[in-house]
Amino acid sequence: MPDAPLRVDLGAAETLIGSLRFTFVVSAEGDAYVQVDAGDPTNAGRGGAMVMLDANGYERLKAIIKGADDVIDRLIREGRIKRMVLPY
Repeated sequence: MPDAPLRVDLGAAETLIGSLRFTFVVSAEGDAYVQVDAGDPTNAGRGGAMVMLDANGYERLKAIIKGADDVIDRLIREGRIKRMVLPY
């Protein structure tokens, strides 16, 4: 019987209106990816979405996060952001 995949919970980003859960998965053959599950905690009956990121997708995600950090830092310096909150 082959080994079950190794699954490492990387954590979640959660709000009242949604969540993203990140899991690192490694198959018995050594193939790995980052699994991202999106969910809506206000509607347990509704299915969420799952995305599996390979090396290129993961690198792109890191670049997007870095870009967001840069924009946020610039807008704070310009005084255009007071705080980051949900619109409701």
